[in-house]
Amino acid sequence: MSWLTDPVLNGAGALNDFGCYGADLMTWLMKGQRPIAVTAIARHYKPTVYPKVEDDATILVEYANATGQIEASWNWPFSIKDMEIFGAKGYIHAFDKDSVEIKVNNRVRGYKAAPLVAPADAPVAYFTSALANPLRHPDDRSSLKYNMIVMQILDAAKRSIKEGKRIVL
Repeated sequence: MSWLTDPVLNGAGALNDFGCYGADLMTWLMKGQRPIAVTAIARHYKPTVYPKVEDDATILVEYANATGQIEASWNWPFSIKDMEIFGAKGYIHAFDKDSVEIKVNNRVRGYKAAPLVAPADAPVAYFTSALANPLRHPDDRSSLKYNMIVMQILDAAKRSIKEGKRIVL
């Protein structure tokens, strides 16, 4: 796993490692739209643990009618895998893969998500299945279409960090 903290082999640290998930989910939520601009900052809080790459990054992804904030960090004291979506009349908060809370017009409801169906329930099985049966739907969040946008977001984030400015796509 030494490639993960190698700036040449991986291209970044936490930005690539966790930023890719947020960029993919944002692309999926925006139905494959390419963002207008990307702004990012990166920090190096643990240089003795991660001497070659950043260990914390925040990426802002701008769209005409939405903004996404992606927090990619190797510094949290416990596992955080949540997502929040805010709208005009409420929000959705996925606390983890099972627990979701929805608030609309001051009414709050909690839900337990249904388990994923195989092979989507396990990363290796999903990957193996995707290799054997290439994804045919262009709006699948694992599609080439979506992942090309993810790579544009991550590339713009790296450029934003290097140049210290907002990158218009």
